Amino acid sequence: MPEPKSAAIVTVGSELTEGLRIDTNTAEIARDLHPYGFRVAEALSVADDVAVLAAALKRLTRQHELVITTGGLGPTHDDVTRDAASAALGLLLAPDAGLAEFLRPFLARHSDPGAAEQVMSQALVLTGAEVLAPTNGTAAGQVVDTSAGVLVLLPGPPREMRPMLAAWLGQSSRQRAFSADLGVTGLPESDVQLAAQRALLAHPLVGLTVLARPGDVRVLLMDEGAGESELAVAGEAVAHEIGAACYSTTGETLSEAVIRVALAAGVTVATAESCTGGLVCAALTDVAGASAVLLGGVVAYANAAKSELLSVPPGMLAQYGAVSEQTACAMAQGARERLGADIAASTTGVAGPTGGTTDKPVGLVWFAVSTREGTQATVKQMSGADRYAVRARATAVALDLVRREILGM
Repeated sequence: MPEPKSAAIVTVGSELTEGLRIDTNTAEIARDLHPYGFRVAEALSVADDVAVLAAALKRLTRQHELVITTGGLGPTHDDVTRDAASAALGLLLAPDAGLAEFLRPFLARHSDPGAAEQVMSQALVLTGAEVLAPTNGTAAGQVVDTSAGVLVLLPGPPREMRPMLAAWLGQSSRQRAFSADLGVTGLPESDVQLAAQRALLAHPLVGLTVLARPGDVRVLLMDEGAGESELAVAGEAVAHEIGAACYSTTGETLSEAVIRVALAAGVTVATAESCTGGLVCAALTDVAGASAVLLGGVVAYANAAKSELLSVPPGMLAQYGAVSEQTACAMAQGARERLGADIAASTTGVAGPTGGTTDKPVGLVWFAVSTREGTQATVKQMSGADRYAVRARATAVALDLVRREILGM
């Protein structure tokens, strides 16, 4: 494998620099570039300011083999990326006939002549640039040579950016490195990292990156001279070292793993949720083909809803409370019986930041999994986590409990 090449990512938009929207493109792009031998050395967000963006692009295109921008290619007044790139590289902008023809049907949507003019501004292309045709939306991408390498302009909306980036990488002459993507849940990031490093001592030509978010850790293994067969062996070694917490070695998500094992076992699934508010069921429905195994879910937040929809006895709620082993078991059993599923999982806890007590602090979550053979409860204390993290981690725990139960059926 050749030495990694330096890359930079620039996300454009005042909504990013002012904290009105979270940048998710940088992580996706950096991850997609890695198998093609690029390592992102810089990533920055720039406001909708031609001068500021032009200065950033002028510097970055001199220092990195690849610079990718996202955003600022649309039809509105604050879409300034084309102008900034023109100023940075000293290249003129001129209408592209093909893009103009593509955009013409969209003019009928606008009654204001000024709006039509803005739409057609998306046909402006840098001198000598390659046009990346839009798959979704109307903003085209552009690829242009720079003093150090290449500048790639991509639209900002992820659904427009993703296929365009994939198409450009697919036609890239760079060699694609072999890679492995392992999914882990239920273990801290540091524990996963150390386990992977132990396994990779025998595989010095395999690179390691560990990425974490609440409830999920991704282990990325990269071929740095090992070759495809050794990378596969290394992946199995890492999975073995991590143990049962490694739910996939193929890059699938935890919810995809649940659907996969449920399909293989021929079992149906249901959910009963309180503190997660439907996130467990939503994660499963994110997977194409989930309808073959997922029968449905019940979000029962109030105690009355737990009783009416899931048959949790009011006396049980009065005696033990909504956040309890008894209620979690009753919720799971109620969902399984009400929906006629083979297996059902429940969540009930204190997501915070308020509502905690000495006995039931913020972050305490009870889970239960119910099958025809019985119902078992599990409790987790997710201390030091905010509401989002508690709910995200609880969702991952519930999904993994279902996965493990199915594998043991």
